[in-house]
Amino acid sequence: MPAPESSLLSVARLGVGWEHDENFVIDRPGTGDYLLIHFTRPALITLGGQTHRCPPHTCILYTPDHDQTYRGDGCGLSDNWIHFLGDSVEALARRHEIPLNRPFRLAQAAFVPAVINEMRTEIHRKEPHYAEVVDLLLRQLFLLLQRHIELSSRKRLTGRKAELAAALGDVQARVLGTLDHPWTVREMAASVHLSRSRYMGLYREFFGGSPVEDLINARVKHAQWLLSATTLAVGQVAGECGFRSLYHFSRLFKKRVGCSPSEFASKFGKATSLGRGVNETIADKGVQFPFVEMPRAKRKR
Repeated sequence: MPAPESSLLSVARLGVGWEHDENFVIDRPGTGDYLLIHFTRPALITLGGQTHRCPPHTCILYTPDHDQTYRGDGCGLSDNWIHFLGDSVEALARRHEIPLNRPFRLAQAAFVPAVINEMRTEIHRKEPHYAEVVDLLLRQLFLLLQRHIELSSRKRLTGRKAELAAALGDVQARVLGTLDHPWTVREMAASVHLSRSRYMGLYREFFGGSPVEDLINARVKHAQWLLSATTLAVGQVAGECGFRSLYHFSRLFKKRVGCSPSEFASKFGKATSLGRGVNETIADKGVQFPFVEMPRAKRKR
């Protein structure tokens, strides 16, 4: 039996890969909904008058009535976030041992923007039963948060390894946030002064996979979204997702998805009025749906 409508978790608004300058500060009372934030850079979070210095891949789950005060720690604020509602949220948090109104660290966090992107696609397309799918994705997110909180506590890093983990986390966030850039592992490694082989070894240790595989997966997922939710031609989609060869893009897409990009667009695409502006997702920067308002002034999201 499907869950009754009143028990479904629902998304109010969300953002992936949002960037703000170093003077940007959030300081506000509760927003009336639950807010999960994943900081991709160091952040300062103030709770009960005490400021906590938080490394990259720190998260916090705010309850609807809790004050929210945070900013970047010596850098611009960079985060993924989701506002959502549901009468079972706090029970779900207890079940998965996710703290409320308190920072917690993840061992690896690439899944956070990936799951939020899936929610965005469902909400934008509004196909049959999309609300139930969004509810399931939110519950999946809670489960994955629990997993990576537990992994983080088991793999607590100190000293040089902790510094490297934070540095590679920054690179990972930058790479997955600029999919149109022609990234190479050598360039990623050079940005943190490591050899290519050393970077790949550390990446696998910290994130459990390959930087190339993570980049390809992100590009293909983003291509699926562009093909289904915009009117961009296949060649434009290839370029937006960082593929310099249309042939390579089409061959890789078919291998991963099971059909060509044009076949996918024909099957799942919908004519939209999206243009290349604030309502269209390009490389997951400042992503939003029509019902999401962009921040218009400092201190307000």
